[in-house]
Amino acid sequence: MSGSAAFADDAPPQQATVDADGVQRVGILGGSYFFKPSKIVAKAGQPLEISVRMEQGIVPHRFVLDGPNGKPAAEVDLSEAPRTVRVELPPGEYQFYCSNRLLMFKSHRERGMTGVLQVRE
Repeated sequence: MSGSAAFADDAPPQQATVDADGVQRVGILGGSYFFKPSKIVAKAGQPLEISVRMEQGIVPHRFVLDGPNGKPAAEVDLSEAPRTVRVELPPGEYQFYCSNRLLMFKSHRERGMTGVLQVRE
């Protein structure tokens, strides 16, 4: 994790909000080796839109959300402009992370740029 207490493992999860159209929505901010929030809860059986963006900086980042079949359910380059991905997942826990890595250094994921999406009945 990053050095900030705001991203500690004991941080409460962010509940995705359900809009009038029945779509769940949540926003994620990525930055210097963190995602905020790093824990998200959503309901199964409803589409989920995740709006991801990067804080201002020069280090490039990605958002990868693992799917139930071991393949990415979503994968986008982050920018300061929000990018939205839409998924509908069965109940379970799904990891999201930055897959970037510079040669000879730990990956961004290894440096704490990771989180979990809990999809519940």
